[in-house]
Amino acid sequence: MQLNWIEMVSILALTIIVTIALTTYAYKKRKSKQNQPPEVVAQPQIEQMQEDRPINNVPKEIVIGENPAQPVVTIKELNSVSEYKKSKPLDIHSHSISRISGLFQAAPSLLVAGETHGKQIMEVIINGNLVRAADGNGFRAFAMGADHIKEHARVFELSSLQSLINAAAIWQVASVIVAQKHLADISKKLDEIKDGIKGISLFLDNQRKARIQATYDYLGQAYQSLQAGELPDSVRNELESCERDLREIQLHLESEYKQIIDKKVEDQEIFGTGELTSKIASKIEELHPLIGEMELCLKTRIAGWYVMSLYPGEAQLKLARRESISKSVESYESLGTYSKDMLKKEISSIDGVFNTEETLKERRRFLNNKCTDTVRHLENKAQKSKEAVNRSGQLLLEKDRPTRMLLEYDKGVLVGAREG
Repeated sequence: MQLNWIEMVSILALTIIVTIALTTYAYKKRKSKQNQPPEVVAQPQIEQMQEDRPINNVPKEIVIGENPAQPVVTIKELNSVSEYKKSKPLDIHSHSISRISGLFQAAPSLLVAGETHGKQIMEVIINGNLVRAADGNGFRAFAMGADHIKEHARVFELSSLQSLINAAAIWQVASVIVAQKHLADISKKLDEIKDGIKGISLFLDNQRKARIQATYDYLGQAYQSLQAGELPDSVRNELESCERDLREIQLHLESEYKQIIDKKVEDQEIFGTGELTSKIASKIEELHPLIGEMELCLKTRIAGWYVMSLYPGEAQLKLARRESISKSVESYESLGTYSKDMLKKEISSIDGVFNTEETLKERRRFLNNKCTDTVRHLENKAQKSKEAVNRSGQLLLEKDRPTRMLLEYDKGVLVGAREG
């Protein structure tokens, strides 16, 4: 069927009208939607995400050492105010505490989420055994999470943490803090040496006395330095010279002791044994000052080893030094058996045709008793030296237990310190 031209014009007009109407409707709808307020997204979820992010990045503790499994120093926040108040107060102005607090200045902000303007209590634990054994090389700071090393300490990376908390400096201060626990023991040893020098000063050779006195003086300097919060290398190095001197004195005293024993008293009497008995008795008495000098020398060497052991590092040298002193004590003790064998042999040879057997027996008995007392005196001194070595070693181990300090900060300033 064909449409005439009137019908075609009508259809075209209708199509144009419909198109215009649809276009107008779509435009009005779009315009209306643009005028509406934007859709609100629930804020609690976003806020929770923002809150969680820094908390997850805050470490539980900061450890310093060659590896995080065996930290020399551990720093963490203490949330128990009551535990802090129950602890023993410390002087925050003491050199050691003020120095270590300054080194830890960055720690509170690293360990606590968000900006903190109030008080914080930091727990600091120092492993004394590791401090004395280590030399400080390769120490690093690690930010620890609940069970692993964290990649970041809040906004700080570990490289920044290393520069903020100077591990080498902390290690040096930690060494002093550990050593200061031994001040009373050092003081006691110094008193014993001082009394020993006074007690045998009438018999002690001037050169020997001067060298023992020099060691005593250096130990006194170490004591004073520790009180001031230092462990000077100059004293440490000088202790090596003191040990060589004392070891030389020890060997010389033993040699002199044996020379006296070995030199047999000449019997120049014709009619009796009284003079011979007196000379042998004097010979035995001559041994007593040497016994005291050897003991004093050992005491001073033990004290020197004790102080040297408080310095960090050189673990093998410390063991070797103790072994050397122990061998010297054994050598000292062996002089007792040597004295007994040689002297009793000499005493038993006393004989005289003009003395009755009863007189000879009495004189031998007198000298044998004198010999026995001398040997017992030496063996007692040697036993005390053995005990001093063992006791000093035990003191080092006992006081190697971790040192725990609690530091209170207010707005980043140290306001209190206590012993945990």
